[in-house]
Amino acid sequence: MRYPAQKPELSGRNSDNLMPDSVGPDNSTIHDADYPALFLTADRTARLAQKRYLWFTGVTLGALVASATLSALAGVVPAYSRMLALASTAWAAVSFVFTSIRKTLKPEKAWYGGRAVAESAKTMAWRYMTGAIPYPASLPTAEADRKFVTDLQAMVREQGQAALALGGEFSDRPQISARMREVRSGSLESRRKVYVTARIEDQRKWYGAKARKSQRVANRYFVLIQISQALMLAATVLLLSPQHSKWNLGGIFSSLATALIAWLQVRQHEELAQSYSVAALDLGFIQEQAASVASEQSLSSFVSDAENSISSEHSLWITRHK
Repeated sequence: MRYPAQKPELSGRNSDNLMPDSVGPDNSTIHDADYPALFLTADRTARLAQKRYLWFTGVTLGALVASATLSALAGVVPAYSRMLALASTAWAAVSFVFTSIRKTLKPEKAWYGGRAVAESAKTMAWRYMTGAIPYPASLPTAEADRKFVTDLQAMVREQGQAALALGGEFSDRPQISARMREVRSGSLESRRKVYVTARIEDQRKWYGAKARKSQRVANRYFVLIQISQALMLAATVLLLSPQHSKWNLGGIFSSLATALIAWLQVRQHEELAQSYSVAALDLGFIQEQAASVASEQSLSSFVSDAENSISSEHSLWITRHK
């Protein structure tokens, strides 16, 4: 499961550059282009909506900092106090307008909905490809295809059209790609190998990389917040000096620290680092069971356990963002 980042920040690999897969007997790779059109559409919707949400939030916070900075400088530079006050008012108005626009457009709704549909479609695709419940390998091809497409349609009706609003360029792609059919028609060992390599190992690497990156970014933000707070303290102490009593700059650094804290809460780097680490560890435990897969039933159980683990991490992400 991937985020704007996320999908999504927690979302996923970029599906703007859709490269054709080289199909071969020993190929264990699955590209984004091999997934259902519903996944591609929802994934793009989620990523674009996430960018909009973060952009609106960033502009709002930045405008507040700019307004506070100009307001403080207006008291320090009397010659330009009126001009600085007007500029401060303008940035405050920008913050208000962008907050209102974001409230009206609700890009986060398309972000969360799109990511939910995309990850659910990917999970369903892997169950279909590996012959896991509810699309067992014993099911005739036509019946499995019909059930898979019906389930996708039911999910769209449940989630609503907002989750698919920004990915219309994928509407002409199939819901069951040639690569999906090829994997499903393979032997038990072939399907097991593809799933372990292209799903579990790939997902573990993604979780691990994102966990490390999120922790690094969180640490940097904490440093910046502490620096801002230290400068705020220094500016407050400076006011005690008769020579510098007019230099009331504490509001600048206070607003900057507040904006950084708010942005850190929006991105949730610390929480994501922890949840991604746990998810990677869980998948590692599940991957150890791959060697014991020797029947269709055990493969189905193995895939179900792995997909449930991935879905749990995604459900936790959705809950945190609502």
